[in-house]
Order: sequence, then structure tokens, then C-alpha cells
Amino acid sequence: MRPLLIDDEARSKVDAVIAYAMEHPYTPYVSPIPGDDPGFVAYLNTFRCVFTFTRAQGMVYRHLTISVPAKDKYPNPIAAFMIAELFGFTGYNEKEPDIPGPNWMCDIKREDNCVIIAQET
Repeated sequence: MRPLLIDDEARSKVDAVIAYAMEHPYTPYVSPIPGDDPGFVAYLNTFRCVFTFTRAQGMVYRHLTISVPAKDKYPNPIAAFMIAELFGFTGYNEKEPDIPGPNWMCDIKREDNCVIIAQET
């Protein structure tokens, strides 16, 4: 079991990453890789979160990847959705905790051992 602690320290880390992301929007194939820039990264216990405001196809998306240190392991979906909520994703219903928000795009990137969540802003 991998615990997720959402306390003031976690919220502060997330707020700092959001502020940085607002000042440094990401454009695929133009900007450097976000995971290589510590300003886009927050560690919440053993969850590594990389967050950007991504500009693509004339739109802006909240874009979040979440990984854990164990190879071939992925974050629990409920933990991932709660983390996404911290990063400003909207529409998550805690009464149906294993279902993402209705307009969230979710995927797994096996080669990077992470889940990806995106939502148009």
C-alpha cells in the first residue's frame, strides 16, 4: 500500500508547481521536457507529479503525469484523481472515487511508468 498524505506541505508544493507552470506554459516539441525541470515537479510522498499548462492545437490543457518509484507499478486511480484535484482538475466526484472527472483524458505511459491526466482549461 502506498499512502497519500494531503496536508499543508503537500498543498504548498502543488501551489508552487501551479504558479511555476502558469509562468512557463509548455509547448510540445518546442519547450524542454517538463519532467527535467524541477519547477514542474512535486513529490507527494512517493508520488512524483509533473504538471504543466500545455498549449496544443490552439487549446490549453492542464497536463499531469504521476509516477511511483516501483517498476511496472502505477498510482492507485483514486490517489491519482485526488492528486489531479489538487492541481485544479475539476469534475471529480468523490462519491464515485474510481471514476475520473467527466472530461478528463486519462492514459498510461508504460515506458515512463506513469499515468497521464489532462483536461482542457
